[in-house]
Amino acid sequence: MKLYDSLKREFVEIDVPKFCIYSCGPTVYDFIHIGNARPLILTDIIVRYLEYMEIKYKYLLNITDIDDKIIQRAAENNITEEDHAKIYSDAFLNDLKNLNIKSPTLITPISSKISEILIFIDDLLKKGFAYEKKGNVYFDISQWNNQYGSLSNQNINNLNNGERIEVDENKKNPQDFILWKKTKTGKKWLSKWGFGRPGWHTECALLIDDFFKDTIDIHVGGIDLKFPHHENERIQYIAKNSKELSNIWLHNGHISIEDVKMSKSLKNTILVKDFLEENGANSLRYIFLNSNYRQPLNISQDLINQSLDWVSKIESLLKTINWSTAIGQLILINETPIDEDFNSYKYITNFKSLLNDDLNTPMIISLIDEMCKSINIQMKNKKVDLTYKKLLSILKVLGFNFNIKKLDKLDIEKIKEWKILVSQKKFDKADKLRETLKQENII
Repeated sequence: MKLYDSLKREFVEIDVPKFCIYSCGPTVYDFIHIGNARPLILTDIIVRYLEYMEIKYKYLLNITDIDDKIIQRAAENNITEEDHAKIYSDAFLNDLKNLNIKSPTLITPISSKISEILIFIDDLLKKGFAYEKKGNVYFDISQWNNQYGSLSNQNINNLNNGERIEVDENKKNPQDFILWKKTKTGKKWLSKWGFGRPGWHTECALLIDDFFKDTIDIHVGGIDLKFPHHENERIQYIAKNSKELSNIWLHNGHISIEDVKMSKSLKNTILVKDFLEENGANSLRYIFLNSNYRQPLNISQDLINQSLDWVSKIESLLKTINWSTAIGQLILINETPIDEDFNSYKYITNFKSLLNDDLNTPMIISLIDEMCKSINIQMKNKKVDLTYKKLLSILKVLGFNFNIKKLDKLDIEKIKEWKILVSQKKFDKADKLRETLKQENII
């Protein structure tokens, strides 16, 4: 598989017997929005493809359930931080299910790893890469001028103090970041430096170090996390282990809504649960897959309508084949699809080639359209070859979930009755029965 590595800024071929994958999960102070869903669906495509190719993998996803925003929201709602985090952790897991995302190997809330974090931070202190001041522990950037900034491709010394970096008089250098934060408010743990809680950037570095025990293959996340989060995560891991955190850093592009960058400050975010309720999971997956994952994506109502039309087209085709074969109107044959010159259509070969080419899902959507066109032509002759089964395989790997009903005897009798009414030109009765069949998700 060839993927674009944000660190090397080039395509990298990866071929290992077992993939180790990490993706940054949400901070559970609120419901996730569709921007949060983009890297999750991106990772899901990779995981599903690995399963399809019978390649083993370990996939770790974190949940940040310790955060100032959680403390604030919990206080506003007069509930404990644990209760607040649980409400939105459960909501997140429900969103994963509704998005038809395969369960990772492990989902870890960071609050369950405090002991490991303390050991990780202490190790950095002993190695001389961190320092403690007034109960806070900071990572010392000054020793890493040749490494720090490589991922985000910038000279850190050119960053304005306070512009993108928190101002803190306890720091030796403006770019130093906190590993352990002394606090008197909110949930806190006792350490050798006093009561406090971990810094956000340390969480992911620790989890990868603790779970995988070695450099991982793919680290997935939104481009907005590249600096400072991923930069800080990476440098801690290198400092502790003297090796790279990940062989490939996979970053997806920003999302805009009607040509305005999606941002909580602009209050133009779309929650996953709201999008799914109105448009469904297949629609959002199509929107993401019909665009290169690395590119910015502008979601407009026109694009949503396009996605709904595409999903409806595929669903209609699958349902038609389902009921047509059930009543014997259509036959599925085990013949390989061929062109006019008797050459085999290599749909699966092309699919694999496209997915191996930096996850070229837009071209795969075009391939699906081509397959559907072929199937529609075949249906006129009452026979459909293996193009149909290959289509189902591709849709499954891409994570589309079309709820095609398994028809029972009563369903089949209704379909036959509907077809008889149409043949007898009893259109009023036929239309009423057709509406019933639609409501029952049969046609």
